[in-house]
Amino acid sequence: MEAVETPEPEATTAEPATPAGSTPRRRRRLIVVIALVAAVTAGGGMWAATLIRSPEQAAADAKAPPASVLTAPVVQRVLSNTTVLRGVFTAGQSFPVQPGAVSASAGGPGGGTPIVTALKVNSGDAVDSGQVLAEVSGRPVIALPGSTPAYRDMAPGESGGDIGQLQDVLRDMGYYPGGDDKGYFGAATKAAVARLYQKLGYPAATTGDQTATAVRTAQQAVDQAKQAVRDLESQPARGGGEPTAAATPATTAPAAGKNGAPAPGATGTGAPAGGAGSGGAGSGAAAALARARADLTAKQQDLARAQAKDGPQLPAAEVVFLPALPARVGAVGARVGDKVTAPVLTLTAGGLNLTGHLLPGDAPLVKPGMDVTVLSETTGVQLAAKVGSVGALVTPGSPGGGGGGGGGGGAASAAPAAPGAGTDPYVPLVVTPDAPWDPALEGQDVRITVVAASTQGEVLAVPSSAISSGVDGRTSVSVAGTDGTRRTVEVTAGVAADGFVEVKPAAGAELKPGEQVVVGR
Repeated sequence: MEAVETPEPEATTAEPATPAGSTPRRRRRLIVVIALVAAVTAGGGMWAATLIRSPEQAAADAKAPPASVLTAPVVQRVLSNTTVLRGVFTAGQSFPVQPGAVSASAGGPGGGTPIVTALKVNSGDAVDSGQVLAEVSGRPVIALPGSTPAYRDMAPGESGGDIGQLQDVLRDMGYYPGGDDKGYFGAATKAAVARLYQKLGYPAATTGDQTATAVRTAQQAVDQAKQAVRDLESQPARGGGEPTAAATPATTAPAAGKNGAPAPGATGTGAPAGGAGSGGAGSGAAAALARARADLTAKQQDLARAQAKDGPQLPAAEVVFLPALPARVGAVGARVGDKVTAPVLTLTAGGLNLTGHLLPGDAPLVKPGMDVTVLSETTGVQLAAKVGSVGALVTPGSPGGGGGGGGGGGAASAAPAAPGAGTDPYVPLVVTPDAPWDPALEGQDVRITVVAASTQGEVLAVPSSAISSGVDGRTSVSVAGTDGTRRTVEVTAGVAADGFVEVKPAAGAELKPGEQVVVGR
C-alpha cells in the first residue's frame, strides 16, 4: 500500500500584536505633545538667559545710542504769510420811510390820513438821487443825498444847516443857481424847489392856507395904504391958491421913525428951518401925507415878510436824506391802499460792510493796507480787498463791549459781534473792497485771508528750525553732505510762512534746492 504525502503549511510572517485600544491617531497626538513640551522648554531657557546679565552688559544696555542728525531738503516755493478769520457781510445804515402827514400843494389842501397810493420801487432795487420812492395820498416821497436827516419842514423864511444842505443838493442837480444866503430859504431856493417838483411831475408842496391868508391880508393893507397916499396927494389947494403938499417942490416928507411916526427933530413941514411956512393948513396936509407914506412903507414891509414865508417848501414827509447814494431798497412793508401806520419801505445806504473777528494774538500782525482775499464758500466768488482798520479789543458782554489796548480806528472798536461770533474776545477788522461789494453778498459768512507778507514768485526756503543765529547777529544754515561732512552757509532770512523761511545765500556762498540742511539732532 502506497503512502500518501501530506503538504506542509506555508510559512507566514506574523505582525506584532497591537496593544489593546491603540490607534494611529493616538500616536500622532503623542508626537505633538512631545514637540510642544520641547518648545516650551527651549523658550523658558531663552527667557532665563535674558534675566541673567553681567554688570558690563547692563551698563552697555543703559548707554545712550550714538547721536544722529535730522535733516530736511532745501526747497523752492512761494511763501505767503497769511492770517485767516471769518466775517459776515452786513447792510449799511437802515432808514425806515414812514410819512406822517399829507402836505398841501396846488393840487390839494393836504391833511387827512396818509394812504399809500403808489409804490415806485421793489425790494433790492437801487435808489439814486431825486428818485421817487412811493406816493402817499398822491404826494411823492423823494430820495436825496445828505447826512442831515429831514427833521422839519424846510419852509420859506427859515434858516439852518439842513437848508444849506438842500441848497447844495439842488445846485448839484442843476436847479439852484444861487441867490440866497447860505442856509436861508429865500426866493431863489423857493424857485429851485419848484423846479424839482416840476421835473418829477408833481405840483410843489406849499406852506398852505395860513401863509397864503397872511399874504392876502398884508396885500390888502398895502392897497389901502397906497389909496390913502393917493387921496392926500390929490387933495385940492387950500388957503387961496396955496399949492398942495405934493405940488410944493420944497415940501418933503419927514423922516419916518418906528411905526411911521416922525423921527425926532423933524419939522413936519418940509419948510426951511426958521423960515415961515405956507400956513397952518398947508403944514397939516404935509404932515398927514408924510404919515400916510410912512404907513405905506410899513405895510409894504409886512407884505414882504408874509411873502417870504409863503410858497413852495420841502416837507419832511416828502423827502428822505441818505448819507450815501445809490442806496438799496431793503424791504417793502406796505401795499397800495394801506394806511401808513408803519414804515412803507426800508432803505439801506452806505453799501455793505464786512467786519472780521481777529484772534487777539493775531491782531499785532495785521496792519491797515494789507492785502485781503475774501472767499464766499456759498457762491465760490473770490474778491480782492484791503484791511481798512484794526479796532481795539472787544470783550462781548463787558460794559461798552470794549477792552484795553488795541490798534487803529476807534469806530471799529464799537463794532457789534457778527452773527455766530460767540462770546470770546476778539479784535474787529474792517475790510475795504477794491470794488463795491455785490449787494447779493448781504448776510453771507465768508472767509477772510489777510496776506501779511508774500514773496514775488518762488524762492529758496528752509524749515525755520534750520536757521541758526550767531552772537554777531548773522544767520546761517548747516548743509549736510552725502559723505557725512557739513558746511556752514551764511544766509539772509526773508518772509516766514507755514514753518518755512525764505533764505538768500551771502555773496560767494552757494545753496541749492535739494541739498539737506540740519534741522536738529
